[in-house]
Amino acid sequence: MAVTEREAMARPAPCSTPKTLGLAALFLWLGAFLLTALATPAHAHRVNETYVYFDVTENTLSGRIEVTLTDLARIQQGLPQVESALSEDEVRATRTAFFDYFKDRLKLSANDQPFQFEFDEITFFGSSIDTFAQFHFNVVGVDKTPTTIQMSYDGLLDVDPGHRGFALIGSNSRNGMDENEAYISLVFAPGDGKKDLYLNDEPIKDIARLFFENGVWHIWLGFDHLLFLITLLLCAVMRIENDHWVPSDSIRDSLWPAVKIVTLFTIANTIALSLATYGIITLPVTLVEAVIAFSIAAVALGNLIPRFHASVWKLAVLFGIFHGFGFASVLEPLGLDASRKATGLATFNIGIEIGQLAVVMVLFPIFFILRRLTAYRVVFLQFGSMALIAFAILWFFERTLGWFPQVAATASSVIQ
Repeated sequence: MAVTEREAMARPAPCSTPKTLGLAALFLWLGAFLLTALATPAHAHRVNETYVYFDVTENTLSGRIEVTLTDLARIQQGLPQVESALSEDEVRATRTAFFDYFKDRLKLSANDQPFQFEFDEITFFGSSIDTFAQFHFNVVGVDKTPTTIQMSYDGLLDVDPGHRGFALIGSNSRNGMDENEAYISLVFAPGDGKKDLYLNDEPIKDIARLFFENGVWHIWLGFDHLLFLITLLLCAVMRIENDHWVPSDSIRDSLWPAVKIVTLFTIANTIALSLATYGIITLPVTLVEAVIAFSIAAVALGNLIPRFHASVWKLAVLFGIFHGFGFASVLEPLGLDASRKATGLATFNIGIEIGQLAVVMVLFPIFFILRRLTAYRVVFLQFGSMALIAFAILWFFERTLGWFPQVAATASSVIQ
């Protein structure tokens, strides 16, 4: 065999040519930009969430707490799960107890001076998920409404730590906002304590920081996305020779393609995230979660069959789209306003990219140091990839079982 042929076979398997990757990145970014520019926001009430709305005028501050009748039953019984929701009549009959409950869990102040508020009526409205009760309140002692107040809210967090509370400016006569149902200002989780609620427009720096932090932490705490990244990185420190993996000789030749693939993955999920966030395209959560699980198995299979690995960048783009729809479930509760929160989507995606690159920068040197060890090729690359495939298949099964009732019933009968 000629030397030139051997050298050609020993070269690292390319993800694609730089020109192809560059064009792919350009078109993906242009698509993401156009989707963001042309989209309109959308948001809807969801299960296991409470909403605190504020209506602002120059001299008054009022609002309402919206909570499902099922959650009110959980409050009343002090249990995370209940057999049935309360009726509207039952809520009215115990209104004083609920007024006291929410007074204890909603605290408002300005300049270290606490605000008192009084509930006056309860109304109800139906939705696709449950009937909501609206507890209307008025803040007393307000002569001139401040531009910023401090707020804490821990309703239902004592019953279910997974519950979330949201604060929204429902209307604001000072800046013309009216009937806002989409743009969430604050999110309350266990241990959050007091937060600043801007009754006018929020500072851009605070919006950018909020979305950036959520992007970073979602990568670091999102187990499925993290596993997908690790699966991609396992072969980044290797090259293909005679259809077999051998250690890469250059850290630069290994690292740069890995960074490009991660970046393409981010661009792809940016497009999907834009589509989902602005309500242009939505996919069933079960489908998205199932494909995310399958993506881990597909990339891990490429680790076991080197000749398939040359197309891994295509898998990163394809599955990046579905991971983007998965990211949307995290971004949606934060709200996006095209005029006041235009930076939200961009900074969330920057946070995702920074979070992913941080994972690459931590794990890649470790993998590169270990790459020449037989244990790395056998334990990490081969058995590790097989374990990831097995895990992903089980995860796929778990996520799709409830999607197909007949399959679920059959599987349950067989297991029993």
